[in-house]
Amino acid sequence: MDNNYGHAVNLKQYRRLNGKWQFVPVVKENGKPNPKLVLIDGKVVSSKGGVFYLDWREEGKRRTRPVGSSPRGALEAWRLQSGIRTGEIQPEDEPDDSGKGLSIDRAIENFLVEVKATKGERTYKEYRHHLDWFRARCAKRYVSELDRSDAMKMFAQGREERANGQPLNQKTINKRVIVTLNAMRSQGAAIEMKKGDWPKTIEKKIEIYQPEELKKFFDACGPEERLVFQVFLCTGFREREVATLSWSDIHWKEGKLGVSAKPALRFTPKSYEERSVPVPMSLIAALRERKKTSDSLLVFPTLPHPTRPEYGAGNKPDGRMLILCKEVAFRAGLNCGHCKGEYTVYALSKGIAAKVKRTYKCDTAPRCGNWYLHKFRHTFATNILQSVDIRSLQVMLGHKNIATTEKYLKSLRLDQLRERIESSTLAAYV
Repeated sequence: MDNNYGHAVNLKQYRRLNGKWQFVPVVKENGKPNPKLVLIDGKVVSSKGGVFYLDWREEGKRRTRPVGSSPRGALEAWRLQSGIRTGEIQPEDEPDDSGKGLSIDRAIENFLVEVKATKGERTYKEYRHHLDWFRARCAKRYVSELDRSDAMKMFAQGREERANGQPLNQKTINKRVIVTLNAMRSQGAAIEMKKGDWPKTIEKKIEIYQPEELKKFFDACGPEERLVFQVFLCTGFREREVATLSWSDIHWKEGKLGVSAKPALRFTPKSYEERSVPVPMSLIAALRERKKTSDSLLVFPTLPHPTRPEYGAGNKPDGRMLILCKEVAFRAGLNCGHCKGEYTVYALSKGIAAKVKRTYKCDTAPRCGNWYLHKFRHTFATNILQSVDIRSLQVMLGHKNIATTEKYLKSLRLDQLRERIESSTLAAYV
């Protein structure tokens, strides 16, 4: 072992700042790096959007090594290199006498490389999140050690966290187990589940906005805000589909709005299917008026930053649509008043980031859980199904499987049942 092994291993990130690529330090908490956060101009910010590097001195020279863009992978690489420097871990090029084969951490990275090559960016991030959750709760180190009991522990852990107020439902827990099983099986794990192992999930009723709610909501909107949410309501588009909507996606004569791939914005339609949806001509007219004053390729670009002109101006998709939805609902007095919880902010003290928890209630803050963008999609589908067949609705929504679309039939049938109940002979006795 050389006498430089006692030197610290540092973790930094290489990212683009003000048009230039440069290194920034990763925030340290209790002597350990937190790769989710970096320091830029003395401020703690998210580390999204760069590549991590290890930095240490060996034999009198500075060494650097890229360790990917995943915070978890970067932290694992830092732990490994730190262990090598202190002699607690053997370097990888020395014989591995464990006899247990592939590590779980390496298996996860291998699987995610395949996902990144074949799936969309959002799917990759979702899978990464699920596997990080699994890894943080699994004490085993090797794929060969995994068995059915680990899946059952995931079910139990998820339920325990849900009971303690974590935002987990059974569908989310099941999805995390499915992703974990797929990942580990693809890397050689022999995990066999038994019949009855999978907890049943409750089929939630589809929530839609009621006419009186929509009236109050749109009355509280400014002109530009109104147009954004009219597009959501009249197309059933997903958030990213509206955010990346360009003027070339509008078919002015046919009165249609389209969804198309935009590689420059790293956007691919879900299920890789481009589509177009007919909308009222009054909406087309409103969009035509907006285009007269727009100098962007996008219909709804991010507004320019008040102090950093190079940030967010021009052709960047608006990432604040959910926040805006909740702000309008709060402004309109539509919050339920019962949502409450806490959120975490980071404060910098003597160069160290400290977590500070703050509480909120939706009667005093725009954080109501009843107002979210996908609810506009549900509202669109439920209402339009009264005028089109289920197959047409499937195409308009961009569903790969018609079974996904058929859930809206239940809401329609319940509405029809309500009319029959009110006109039945039984109602005369009430």
